[in-house]
Amino acid sequence: MKLMRWTVAIIWVLNVVLAVVVGGLWWRQLHQPVEPLASNGVPYDAKQMLVQLRTYKMYHGNPARKWIALTFDDGPHPYHTPVLLKTLRRLHVRATFFVVGRNVDRYPELVRQMVEDGHEVENHTYNHLRLSQMPLGIVHEEIEAGAAAIWRATGRIPRFVRPPGGMTNHAVRQVAQFGGYVTVMWTDDPADYERPPVETLRQRLFAHVRPGSIILLHEKVPQTVQVLPEFVAEMRRRGYQFVTVEEMWKDMQRSVLQMASHERGGLPSPLLGGS
Repeated sequence: MKLMRWTVAIIWVLNVVLAVVVGGLWWRQLHQPVEPLASNGVPYDAKQMLVQLRTYKMYHGNPARKWIALTFDDGPHPYHTPVLLKTLRRLHVRATFFVVGRNVDRYPELVRQMVEDGHEVENHTYNHLRLSQMPLGIVHEEIEAGAAAIWRATGRIPRFVRPPGGMTNHAVRQVAQFGGYVTVMWTDDPADYERPPVETLRQRLFAHVRPGSIILLHEKVPQTVQVLPEFVAEMRRRGYQFVTVEEMWKDMQRSVLQMASHERGGLPSPLLGGS
């Protein structure tokens, strides 16, 4: 756990460096109406990306990229998770799993299988409590215990946390940020936890997808597994790519640093490997 804490501290320092590099650009973006261009020439809202990076709260990816992040909450589950993993493997889709620590301790082999299949495993706390209603000490314990469970199962330190039910507030986000975690929300919630008919879920899934979408799904819903093949095929036909939350976050960092470099007159940024 000592190594885990040092690694989290290093991640926190690197993000502070990022905040300093883009600080001036962030201030100008918040106070001036601008519309910068992505590398493909498509305008996007730089202000929102900058706010996400500065506040460690992620709602969506880069709106200039036709990327989708499928996220699955509340696992692992001894029956439903293997079925979902098999489906994702067949579809050649990598997803992000926000796992509950107590479930990780019960079924660590399923979490290791997620990692082996190329998926991202992130923190959904240990006991799935409503963090915004908890004392800050409990919030800290829930986040750290969830991270420790993932560490025990995979040897990997999670970087992202999703509060159960999306129930968060400024204090909860501050606790997460102090620990080096990015709080991840979503753009699309088809409410699969209601276990609607497959056709209803299909309509909800297709309703609001856009570039940079983060879709909230759950491992324990058979209807979700049933509709995934059609959804993935149609999104790929429309030119979308399925990525992980971490890939989206790093892409936003690169995009903002590129804008910061442009603001300095095109000078290469050392954080981008320029010379």
